[in-house]
Amino acid sequence: MRTPCAFFVVAILLMVAIQAEAVDGKYRYPLKVRVSEQDSGRFSGVASARAHSGNIGATARDSADWEVAAGQARREILCPKRGFNFAIGMRPYFATLTGATKVSSRGGEGGFLSLIGHLRIPPEATLWEFYGAVRAYDKVTVRLDYLPWHWGGPGHTPIEANFGGLLLKTGDYIQSDINIASLVLGADYDVSFSRDLIFGPNADLHLIKYSQTVSRIPGGEGVDFSQTILQPAIGAHLKYEPTNTGYFSWFKPFLEGRFSWMSFTGLGLSTWDLGAGVAPPVSRNVDAGMKLGYKQWRMEGSRGRLSADLGVEGLYMDFNLQF
Repeated sequence: MRTPCAFFVVAILLMVAIQAEAVDGKYRYPLKVRVSEQDSGRFSGVASARAHSGNIGATARDSADWEVAAGQARREILCPKRGFNFAIGMRPYFATLTGATKVSSRGGEGGFLSLIGHLRIPPEATLWEFYGAVRAYDKVTVRLDYLPWHWGGPGHTPIEANFGGLLLKTGDYIQSDINIASLVLGADYDVSFSRDLIFGPNADLHLIKYSQTVSRIPGGEGVDFSQTILQPAIGAHLKYEPTNTGYFSWFKPFLEGRFSWMSFTGLGLSTWDLGAGVAPPVSRNVDAGMKLGYKQWRMEGSRGRLSADLGVEGLYMDFNLQF
């Protein structure tokens, strides 16, 4: 798929989003959450909600229960007229690295080397990721992710090879390290197709600091290579939130998935992510989100002195606070 095709796909997604606006308004805010509060008289919206529903003669026990639209608690303190909230979180990512890279010297020397089979990099690592997100008008979310990934370890190379001009002989004892630190700025646009289903396009801009080091040990020569990559990507996301009724509403369960892709100036980047989670409240205005998922990140192609066919995938857990 070429880049113009990707833009064509996004154009279709935007057209669908515009057409769905007509059904969006009546679904987003009517969701009800049942809340228990001993001192319900402190909240002015309680009495009006009761009077409107005709439950004026409710018992004292019933008067401790009240209903508000889902998310109303956050809007009261942050944006009374429209939905507005933010989240911060972190993810332990149990990732496996696969693939091969070619790092060329300034003179063009270098060959493709398998990260696992040739450079003996341990493929499995527990990585920590951090992110923040701001959601406004119940439709637009702006995200900022920081993903500092690292793999490394010693080993004996099984072949004769050339890494960025460094000649390796069979049986050389080497130390190999690879770092992929990404800063991702992204945005989502949401459309409600029903009471439970949200769909929309998303776009990301990846600022990637790629560095790879191979050196002979102990105290031998080595090559320390680094390159900064700016890579855009576009895609779509889908989220299913079951109707909030009864005690089930307290957990606020959801299923979601997303993907993104783009080939830009010889380098292609693709991601996909599937997960399920809950977001129970820990106070009137704060939810504690937890999610278990599986995701993949893949980079293929060439740019500058780097040629890569890399894959990173595995299970992750997501912990966040939503205000």
